[in-house]
Amino acid sequence: MNLSELASKLGLQSKGAPDYAVEGIRDIETLAPEADLEDGRVYFIETPAVLKRHPKAAERGVILTTPALAAGFPRAVIAPEGGTRLAFIALLKLFEKAPSFPAGVCADAKVHPTAKVAAGASLLPGAVVMEGAVVGERCVIYPGVVLEPFSQVGDGTVLFPNVVLGHHCRIGKNGIVHGGTVIGADGFGFYDGPTGRHKIPQIGNVVIADNVEIGASCTVDRAAIESTTIGDFTKIDDQVHIGHNCRVGRYIYIVGNSAIGGSVVIEDGAMISGMVIVKDHLRIAKGSIVMGMSGVAQDTEPKQAYFGSPARPARQMHKMHAALERLPELLVKVRELEEKLARLTPA
Repeated sequence: MNLSELASKLGLQSKGAPDYAVEGIRDIETLAPEADLEDGRVYFIETPAVLKRHPKAAERGVILTTPALAAGFPRAVIAPEGGTRLAFIALLKLFEKAPSFPAGVCADAKVHPTAKVAAGASLLPGAVVMEGAVVGERCVIYPGVVLEPFSQVGDGTVLFPNVVLGHHCRIGKNGIVHGGTVIGADGFGFYDGPTGRHKIPQIGNVVIADNVEIGASCTVDRAAIESTTIGDFTKIDDQVHIGHNCRVGRYIYIVGNSAIGGSVVIEDGAMISGMVIVKDHLRIAKGSIVMGMSGVAQDTEPKQAYFGSPARPARQMHKMHAALERLPELLVKVRELEEKLARLTPA
């Protein structure tokens, strides 16, 4: 396509030669400052700081940018102020190479006679849909996926290879679950008594709402009695564990390698950064942020940031770290005072 066609597809204005050929996108942040941009490629620059790091951006390629910066480029696609990120997302979608599959059940997929698979769903080779399971319209079920008995997958949801959806568990509409994730494994429940170790049956399920994305190799355990739940538009990174009975709210981010203990409540809008551990039976309050590599051992307050192990409010932790830097100096002063006191004290 050419520059004019690109701008038209994005619903934006363009600057420069309308017939300039556009072949794809490149990431300007991967370039050395002295490197030239590539002709025929689109680059995203939304701040003067990025332009300062890459002064040759004014010479070649096409720049997706803001009205304030557009004058500095010979060819540009101009997004409105405040809309550059949405324009960038639209640009990525335009060049996305996601595979598409025809609707229907592949001959190598296994579907139980009592299962219900919508006519518009795509079941790929090796997918297994067991007794009473339901697959909605426009779903894509990749090879190796197992839908256990009476599980449900909502319209438009994509399950990538080797996802397991446990019996009686449900995923809502327009979800994405990446490869190797297991939803609905037994919660970690045991009782050590006089007669030995006893497994506590986990008879609940997992209920995931609409527009949820779960990364690769995650685990979401079923509840002991009721439901482990995940709310609308929550996004979960790779290798995250969510324990049984958890109630994860709406519009939450949970970043990779985090583990959420059983019966934790995470309220709407919270953010759990990478490699965080949350102790069981806690409440992560609405809008609060837990920073990376923290261990949470107490409830949080709304819209507050926490870090450390055990995690404390960020302001408190910053004060503690500042005091810690002075610790060697303070220890020297303490020794001097002790020695002075010893000299003044009669034998």
